[in-house]
Amino acid sequence: MGQATPDPTRRRRRRIVGWTLAGLLVVLVGAGVWVATRALVVSDELSAVAELPRNAEAALADGDVDALGDVAVRFDEHVSSAAAAAADPLWRAAEIVPGLGQNLRATRLITEQLDRVSSEVATPVAALTSRLTGGELLVDGSLNVALLSEAAEPLAEARDVLDQTRAAVAAVSRDGLVDQVSRGVDQVGTMLDQLGSAVGGMADLSAVLPGMLGSDGPRTILVMLQNNAELRSGGGITGSFAEIVADGGAITMTRQADSSEFRRTVAEILPVPESTTALYGDIVGRYVQNTTTTPDFDLSARLASTWWEGLTGHRPDIVLAIDPLVLRALLPVTGPVTLAGGKELVRDGFISSVLVAPYLHREPKEQTVFFQDLTERFFEAVMTSSAAPSAWISALRTPIEQGRVSVWSADSAEAEVLAHSPFAGALARHRDAGENAFAVYFNDGTGSKMDSSLAVELGSVTGSCRADGRPEVSVQVRLTNEAPADAGEKWPFSMTGSGRWGVTAGNIATAVAVAAPEGWFFGGTTVDGERRASVDVEDGGFPTSATEVELAPGESALIDVRFVSPDTVEREPALLHTPLLYPAEEIRLSSLSCD
Repeated sequence: MGQATPDPTRRRRRRIVGWTLAGLLVVLVGAGVWVATRALVVSDELSAVAELPRNAEAALADGDVDALGDVAVRFDEHVSSAAAAAADPLWRAAEIVPGLGQNLRATRLITEQLDRVSSEVATPVAALTSRLTGGELLVDGSLNVALLSEAAEPLAEARDVLDQTRAAVAAVSRDGLVDQVSRGVDQVGTMLDQLGSAVGGMADLSAVLPGMLGSDGPRTILVMLQNNAELRSGGGITGSFAEIVADGGAITMTRQADSSEFRRTVAEILPVPESTTALYGDIVGRYVQNTTTTPDFDLSARLASTWWEGLTGHRPDIVLAIDPLVLRALLPVTGPVTLAGGKELVRDGFISSVLVAPYLHREPKEQTVFFQDLTERFFEAVMTSSAAPSAWISALRTPIEQGRVSVWSADSAEAEVLAHSPFAGALARHRDAGENAFAVYFNDGTGSKMDSSLAVELGSVTGSCRADGRPEVSVQVRLTNEAPADAGEKWPFSMTGSGRWGVTAGNIATAVAVAAPEGWFFGGTTVDGERRASVDVEDGGFPTSATEVELAPGESALIDVRFVSPDTVEREPALLHTPLLYPAEEIRLSSLSCD
């Protein structure tokens, strides 16, 4: 049989198909390479974006508005580049490829949302911040309430955009995503949550702050000066008060008062929850000095308002509580403050000058004169300072984070905003800290200023000593009386209390209350390893256990308060505590003791 002759037409078709397939393969490979290069661009740009929140935080901490603006510019540059790369038509086409497509789609979606955040949030908010922290906010010693009012609308719009972008990122399906992309989506979501919380708080405050500063008419503000040398849950004893009036941004001081000027009462001036009385005694509503014994600042402010009305005949519109360490934080901004007699207050030695020496060397009436002079001169220094607002932001950042500044308003709309702000007080800080947060509150029982000699250490650990294996948390508090051995003999009544309230002169008595997250159960209290009776109640929604120790000079006590988890999830506890004179040292615990 003869060999068939090849068909030229068929050969030509095969060549065309072959070259077409080869061309298509080249196109697909080229497209894949192109998409891969786009993906690398996106990856690099988003990696750069991930570093920026830390830069922004550092800029805020330093009060460096220029650096914050630079962060916004770089954010825009990196996000715009990433969004442009992900918007490539070939990228969109590749989203239909099984396996690869869902990862490309998720990446494109988050870059689009970040691009929107850049143009509609970061850039305008940075510009607004520049105005607020520039020379426009303070005019002739008064706050520019008109500028603050103007900030409300753009901040509200930025909050709305962030709400929408957060929802869009949260809706991105994680199905089929590789770990790197899935983590990236989660990181962007976390970043947007943090930014949303910050901008949302700014938007809320900008809506009410102008009115609080008198944009619609005069507002009276009662300032409670807490003294941490005699501890209370919210900070310290409320022994000094000042009333200021804000009118159109202009602020003037109209009156000061010492705790001795308030009438004494045998009954509570306002109803106090039974749980609060069980923990702290019946003193909360009976003595003006104990206004912040409760961590509930709403109650503290209402008590203070009632006390002030009894003294002056009118209630304040706003109550502001601060402590002396807020004043110390402001000294780099105001500069040294010169008191009557020529004494110059500077940051170094401030605690000794303000919270120790007056009680060692001055009589009670002289102490009142000293503190009222200090308050008046600090107020004058604040109101005449020429420092940039960014310097104030930097100075106040740490005191606010430590809970040393609390604000309450009698206006319900303002009160609602403040209740969800960093200024809402200790109880609200505990609520906002999350389901793993425990709070430790200190209240002096000595009746004097011995807490300037109190050292505090705090620690916590999770484990279980139970047959059912349910997790427990141990919150440990070590207190040490660092007063000299002869303090009871040499120090005056103002420092030691001279035993008037049942505490030996020179000793320090402290009531320690530990509040667990909602739903937890009490697990018992020990002091130096010995079982100790405690008051266990739910106060303000939190299971709270309280006990008291008395320490002679040089003595220490370790208080161990335990709580049992309502579920089987082992959590890492976070500790909050009463603002102290000196930083609390950390107790490092490796495991839960079952002895």
